[in-house]
Amino acid sequence: GAHSVVRLEKVSKHYGSVSVFENVDFEIVKGDRIAIVGVNGAGKSTFSRLISGGEAPSSGSVTMGRHTQVAFFSQTHADDLDPEKTILECVEAAATRESAPMVRNLLGCFLFRGDDVHKRVGVLSGGERSRVALVCMLLHPANFLILDEPTNHLDIQSQQVLQQALSEYPGSYCIVSHNRSFLDPIVTKVLEFVPGEKPRVYLGNVSDYLEKEERNQALAAAAALPPSGAAEPGAGLDRKARRRMEAEIRQKKTRLLRPLQEKLELLEEEIARLETEKTEITSQLERPDVAADTEAVMELTSRFQQTDRQLETCFTQWADLSEKIEETEARIQEEAERNVSGS
Repeated sequence: GAHSVVRLEKVSKHYGSVSVFENVDFEIVKGDRIAIVGVNGAGKSTFSRLISGGEAPSSGSVTMGRHTQVAFFSQTHADDLDPEKTILECVEAAATRESAPMVRNLLGCFLFRGDDVHKRVGVLSGGERSRVALVCMLLHPANFLILDEPTNHLDIQSQQVLQQALSEYPGSYCIVSHNRSFLDPIVTKVLEFVPGEKPRVYLGNVSDYLEKEERNQALAAAAALPPSGAAEPGAGLDRKARRRMEAEIRQKKTRLLRPLQEKLELLEEEIARLETEKTEITSQLERPDVAADTEAVMELTSRFQQTDRQLETCFTQWADLSEKIEETEARIQEEAERNVSGS
């Protein structure tokens, strides 16, 4: 319709044999202010490039609305600014006739004052280049902004300036970020990316979405608990007997449970390491220079699959071990109760 900013239909995206997402339908409509959240490597940056038209889907279609004009910010864009130009030249080139009068004011807001504006881009730090690229984006004639991790290199004051600019922005935008305090006041929808699943939409801001998630997990946990009428261990025993029972439980837990728990912790570290490795491989596969190199893609893909298999094994071991720990705890408890009541 007239209000569609960009529409994805049955969109899939693969790099080599790695699938980032499959068969996704999603529409962004006029006025949407969306936070894009999820673990690294789940496809958030890929999604940003697809909705900006900067990259084509492997299958399905991405359709821009008739009046959609996109402006994109990412650290890559910031690092690709012409190093020979001055800050002022970069920003003036991005401005239109309408936005030209705001150039100096906006540069001042983003902490470039006086002679700063004549520095060459080549001498700037990563954070300063980010600020220049954000000013360019805000002056660009666009009604749909896509920001990939915009606050990573920004000091608090620049974050507040950007937040203010976005809250007053008349168009639509999507922001990929982990920065909850930045997102909360300025987004009304959350799109969550989960590896291997379709992205999920929540209404509200990031805190609303996290509370909803916590509530759902609490409900699921409550459903799995024994009824509240179950007796406390050692209820009805005199104090001395109960203390003896508790001491026995403690000793056995130290002897039998600690080794299992230490093993579990090691597994959890290994799982975290493998997940990081998967993320790193994915982000390498997302680089255009790598994607163009068939041999590198094949090598990375096989590493990805191998890491994936190792992860599967770890998860299975983790599940078995968790179950064993629970059973051991229950057994220690039972034996202690039996010993005390039988004495």
